[in-house]
Amino acid sequence: MVKKQCVRPHTAGPPGRKALVMVLLLLALGCAAVCLTVLSSPFPRLEVAGFRVSQAEYLRAMYQARNDVLSDHSAAGISLTDWSAETELGDPCQLVTDRALEILSEYYAVSTLAVERGYLADAGYDAMLRDMEDINRQRQEALGTGSVVTGLPGFTADDYIAFRASNIRLLFCGDPGNPEYQVTQEDILARYEADRDNLYRQPDSMQLVFLLADGADHSLEQEFALLRQRALETGQLALALDESPGLKAYFQEISVTPENYSVFARSHADVLTWAADLQSGELSQVLRQEDRLCLIQCVQRASAPYAPLEEVESIVVQSIRESRYDALIAQRMENTEIKGNLQALYRFTAEQFH
Repeated sequence: MVKKQCVRPHTAGPPGRKALVMVLLLLALGCAAVCLTVLSSPFPRLEVAGFRVSQAEYLRAMYQARNDVLSDHSAAGISLTDWSAETELGDPCQLVTDRALEILSEYYAVSTLAVERGYLADAGYDAMLRDMEDINRQRQEALGTGSVVTGLPGFTADDYIAFRASNIRLLFCGDPGNPEYQVTQEDILARYEADRDNLYRQPDSMQLVFLLADGADHSLEQEFALLRQRALETGQLALALDESPGLKAYFQEISVTPENYSVFARSHADVLTWAADLQSGELSQVLRQEDRLCLIQCVQRASAPYAPLEEVESIVVQSIRESRYDALIAQRMENTEIKGNLQALYRFTAEQFH
């Protein structure tokens, strides 16, 4: 009797099948690598003001620019969630690219000016990073010995650039060797007259009478409304109050002058804000802020004179020098030469958000 042989299926497949699978897998991986190479653009060569900008330097400016673009959209009431979709403000990635170049232009406008005026030895980005690392190390060493360190214990690149730019501005405006430092009396008078209404007008003198109640309910609001109606008829809030003796506990009176304005600005900030536009004899509406009620009458108001020039001359002079510095930086930014493939830079930027 012959025993039948049981033949098992060959699980490895026909000869060469495993090799074929491996070849196909390698081809697929190669195609994926090619696709990634095509889709991931290299950082293009970029020069700003004659300085070669590295990828790391551009990315720092780009992320700062991203925050600015987000802030602009938020201020415009636009929710920016898709960076590839154009908004009312434009193409978000193009906005980021443009803003990043503006940030870089400002950095080199400030830094090259500082080198020209002797405040910095090197305007380059790498030199800035070395300076930052030295300062951070010094601060950490000081903290380690228990010394007092003012400001931050250490800087990020963004923080240090802002800190350094602020110091350069102070040095420039306080440097008698700069031609922009020299200010004539004609310059001072012209600037004072130009800024007088916005900057040097003193607070008006005001005599205010008012009722101010915290924790007010609806019934008290009705009493305030009735009192206001009687005050309109009599022309005087204090006189109308004689018929509402229960409200006298809320009554106050202040006389505001330019000299004591800062005191009342702390103690009666809301009242001064509500009374800002009231003229002599005028009565406010019944004002409610959460559970707070207020009714104000401006008994008398007198326009205050401008702050005398001799009292604010040093402020005027400083504002002239700061304006000259700002104008010089703006001019240098406008004249900054940018070299590079800006379309490739836009593609690189867009890929960081996709």
